[in-house]
This record gives sequence, structure tokens and C-alpha cells, in this order.
Amino acid sequence: MDRQQHILDLTGDFVASVNREFGIEYINHSGRTLLGIAVNHDLHAEPLYVPQFHDSATWQRLAEDIFPQVVDQGQWSGQLTLHALDGETVPILMKLLPYLDETGEVSGFTAIGHDLRLRQALQTQQAMAERILDSTIEGIMVTDSAARIQRVNAAFTQITGYQSDDVVGKTPKFLRSNHHQQSFYDLMNASLQESGRWQGEVWNRRKSGELYLQWMSISALRDDRGCISHFVSIFHDLTEMRAKEAEIELLAFSDPLTGLGNRHKLNQALKHQLKRDQQRSGAHLALLCIDIGQLSPINDRFGMKGGDELIKCQAERLNKRLGRDLHLYRLVGDELVALMVDITDPADVARYASDCIRQLQEPVFLNGEAIRMSPAIGIALSPKDATESDVLLSNAQTAMLAAKQQGRDSYHFYDEALSCEMRQRLMLEQQLRLAVKSGASMGLELYLQPKVHLGSRQLAGAEVLLRWQHPEKGMISPAEFIPLAEESRLIVHLDRWVFEHTCKLLSHWQQQGFVLPALSINLSARQLQEPDLVEWCQAVIHEYGLSASMIELEITETAFINLSDSVLDQLTTLRSAGFHLALDDFGTGYSSLTYLRRLPLDVVKIDRSFVADISQDARATTLLRGVMQLLHELDFSVVAEGIETTEQAELLQQIGCRLGQGFLYYRPMPIDEFVGLLDQK
Repeated sequence: MDRQQHILDLTGDFVASVNREFGIEYINHSGRTLLGIAVNHDLHAEPLYVPQFHDSATWQRLAEDIFPQVVDQGQWSGQLTLHALDGETVPILMKLLPYLDETGEVSGFTAIGHDLRLRQALQTQQAMAERILDSTIEGIMVTDSAARIQRVNAAFTQITGYQSDDVVGKTPKFLRSNHHQQSFYDLMNASLQESGRWQGEVWNRRKSGELYLQWMSISALRDDRGCISHFVSIFHDLTEMRAKEAEIELLAFSDPLTGLGNRHKLNQALKHQLKRDQQRSGAHLALLCIDIGQLSPINDRFGMKGGDELIKCQAERLNKRLGRDLHLYRLVGDELVALMVDITDPADVARYASDCIRQLQEPVFLNGEAIRMSPAIGIALSPKDATESDVLLSNAQTAMLAAKQQGRDSYHFYDEALSCEMRQRLMLEQQLRLAVKSGASMGLELYLQPKVHLGSRQLAGAEVLLRWQHPEKGMISPAEFIPLAEESRLIVHLDRWVFEHTCKLLSHWQQQGFVLPALSINLSARQLQEPDLVEWCQAVIHEYGLSASMIELEITETAFINLSDSVLDQLTTLRSAGFHLALDDFGTGYSSLTYLRRLPLDVVKIDRSFVADISQDARATTLLRGVMQLLHELDFSVVAEGIETTEQAELLQQIGCRLGQGFLYYRPMPIDEFVGLLDQK
């Protein structure tokens, strides 16, 4: 008997025997672990009964239906839910058998059960992977080793027109356009067999017969023996992108959304009209800068499509009100410009501005809901306020800002007093321009926010941040001077100031004998467009005697919305030079698998908005778990940003995140304070 019990204890399934009074006479080691029964618990001295491990409804079902069925039919099998002694709910696939005494009467029951939690978890993970595949904008096709299609996602159907039932079991040859010669496919297959990868542009044919250009990446998957078992193709339709590029070039002077003239067209018209007015005495011109309302809440609620629809509707309304001497342009976003010529009385401009406001205040219906906007209009007159096109437009925008600050739903004429605030802003820009020059002492400082290993809280590196302790104004928020730098193109100089001073700091620490942490530096979208970026970065690290691997360059997701080949080349060269590359704020912009596939990345940083939601929204946790699984399988290192609570940190660890940063651990700190951490380390 001891040998039999030993064998039963070795099995991973639940095994127990129960008498006719439903007292547990025996339960193996796996059953004790599953139900929370101590190994040394004596069932004779302290009896346990079946009802203790079920809720009342389940026990009633057992007593009235299941156990009688076992007695009558000799067995029962099905799924039950047990409640362990610690309260945990355990789904079990159970089989019940009777055992008989010498007289042939049922004297008890044997229960054999299998824990379903692992199976359910695997099913959940599989379902999540399916949802991720079906939600991506890239077409995905999975074939076996003989190139017979086994699986396609929803984007495949959307791009090609073929449903899953149309293609499963076929080879991808039916997609061919006859645009490529056989040698093209021979080279593709040779690359897959040799390196397991191929990527490039391919002309294929949709179900409708239409030709289209796609970017395709094919990877070969191998089994445990090293043999190719599957091929995975991921592709993105380039047709629309190329068409848009041609359209942009064709419509260089038109706004594609509204059909109005764009900023270039406005500049041309203004210069022409101002030159014409200079030759005519008594001629006047008015420029009205029109903010149609606060568009951000509309985009948040209805998406960018809803915002575009609203802009288009409002532009059409104003266009219908224009007279012979009025011209309307779209400057940027929700900002329109009306040009009025041959003005004899400023009251006419005021009347038109009032009419515009009334028109823009009328409700716009989005998804059946009435939306009312609060417009603001700024007016500048020529020659009174300016005789140059750039100055006149700037003055009209200044007047528009004043109208917005007064509560909107109004118009405002430009005057000198209103430009005071703008002059202050310009002065700040000039001081920032001086601050980034070599040897300047205008208060720019490096701050460091540590990154940590979530499990041990040990230092894992730091992100370099910029702060401005202005000698007169005190600490100026980055939210104030960074946008100013971006607007004025100072951001390129600011980025390089941070890079060079970070290298100087690392060199100083290296000379002091510190174990150097990995430091992350943010690169702006404008910086990536600088043709000398790679050479400049290499020259600086060489000057300070550093290795490129000491520095991680962070690029925000939004920098790649219009990813050009030159930017991709810059990133590839930077990585080849030894720099680590990180995709910052992942999940806030155009989260496309194209970036993860095309960009030479090492690290993906999960945005704080993801992290903030996981402790409150189960769906956010599920989504992030899927993202983490995908990123790990793509061999990216992952860092979670904005961790503020212990609960967030624990959840992140549970779903596989190992690195993070946030106020739970450290706030951004001056260099001296961070050096203290290095000393501790």
C-alpha cells in the first residue's frame, strides 16, 4: 500500500477517496497542494468533508445528481469548481468512480481530477495573440514549409481582398502580378534558405485584379531540429503612401482636406497684394486669423477623422460667405486665414468677423451629436499694422491669441500693446539661443531620472533630462521652453548641448573611477533630419574618450509618422556605430509593427499612459501583457515609464517587465544627488 501511495503522490493529477458520509479518507500529494491541505494533516484525527470544498449549489448538485449517477452508472466525468482552504477557486476536470465492499455494495468513491488553470491560461494567451494579429495594420500570412497558407489576419483580407477561406491551403503564387521575373523569386527563396529572412518591395495583385505595391518581410521559423517549419510574411500596402506623395507634390499649394489654398499660397497672394497696394494710394488690406475652436477635445472624443470632418465643415461654411474680394486659406490645424482686399472702412472687417463667428458657432453634427465651437479671430490691417507679409500675418496671430485669452467667441484688432507678450516670448527665445552657446552660464542644467530593476530596485541606468534655472526668472518649465525651441529650430542646438554635456559628465565619472551607468538621451524629430548627425555624435564621443555603447538614444514614436529613407539610414548608421537605440513613448502615436520591423531598435519604452491604466483597467493589463509578449519575442529590451504605485510595479513584473522608472523610485534629480546613488552602488 505504501508503494501505491508513493506512486499516486508522484502523479500530477488530483486523486482522492471518499466514504459514503463524504469524508475524505485519502488524498494524494497533488490533491493536498491543490486544495491547500497540509502534507502532515491527519485526516483521521481532523476529518475533512467534500462539502467544505464546494459552494452550496455545487454540493447540492453533487449530492442529488452526481453521486447517485456514479452509484447507478458506475462513473461520472465533467468539470467542477473546487474551493481550496485558502479560498482560491480551482477549475477541475473530474472523474468519479465507485468502489465496492465484499458484498458488492458501494462503500465510497474515488475522485481523479486534472487542474484546468494552465490550460485556460494558455487558451487566454492564444486568444490574446490572435487579437493582436487581427488588430495590426500589417497583413500577416503564415505558411508551412512547403509554402501552403495556414493562417492570414484581417489586414491581409483588407489589403488583398481575399478571405481566409479563399487562400488557406494554397501557395502565395496566386498573388503574383507578373511584374517580377522568376529570378526575383529565386533570389528571395535563396535568401530565406540561407539566412532565414528576406525583405523588400513586391508588386502583387488584389482579388479585384488591381496591382499594388507592398513592403514585405518574410522570416523562416525553424523547429527543434533546425529544420524550417513555417514562413511568416508581414507586409504593408505602399500604394496609398506613394499616391499621397504624388498628390502632395501635385497639390503643393492646396490643402488636401478643405481644398483651400495652403500657407504657401497665402504667402504668394499676400506678397502680390501688398505690392499692388503700394502702387495704389488709399488701398487697404485686412488679414483675419481664425481659430475655429478648441479642436483637441473633438479629436479625443471622435478621433482625428471627426476633427477633420469638423474643420472641413467649418471651412465650407466660411467659403460660402466670401464675397468677390475675399479669399480663404488653411494655415495649419484648425487655423484658417481670410484675406480681405480693397478695404475702405474697418467697420466692414468687423462686420465680416462678427458674421464669421456666428457661422462658426452654429452646431456641427458628428455621429448624430451637436457640437458647438467657440471661435476666436485676430485682425491685422495693412498698411496700418504692417506692410510686409510675414509681419502682417504675425500681427494677426497675436490679435487672435488676445481674442482667445479674452474668452473666445470674439474678434480682436491688433495693436502695439498686444504684442508685448509676444516680445517677451521672443526675448526668452533669444536667451535660450545664448544659453546653448559654448561657455554660456544661463542656467541650463542636466537632471537625471534613474532607471531601476523592478525586482531588486537596483540602479539600471538613467535618462538625461534638461532643466533651465533662469538667472532672473527662476526655474522655467520644460513644457514652456521645449515647445519654444521646437518652433524656432533651436531644438537641434538644445539636443546637441545635452549630448555634449552628457559625454562630458560620463568622461568625468570615468576619470573618477565610477562604474558608469547607461545614460539615455532624447533626440528630437528635427535632429534626425540633420545630415551631419552621425558624424557629429561620433566626433563628440571620440573627443571625450567614450564608447558609443555607453549612450542610448531615445526617439519618440511620433518622429516616425513620415519616416523617410534618410532618417532610417541615420538610425541604422548610429546603431552600427555602437549607440543603443530606444523607441520612446510607445503606444501614444502611430503604433505600427512596421516600426518594430524596420527600425534598428534595441529598447522599447512603454508610455506612462499604459502604465497608469493597468491598475484600474483589466483590458489595459491584458493589452499590455500581449504587447510585452510580442516585444520579448522580437528580442527587445522593455522599460516601463511613469511607475507611481507599488501595485503598478507588481503588475508590470507579473507580465514580464523587468526595467522601469517613475516617481515610485526616483524623481528627476540634479547630478550631485545622482552621484550619491553611484557612490552607494
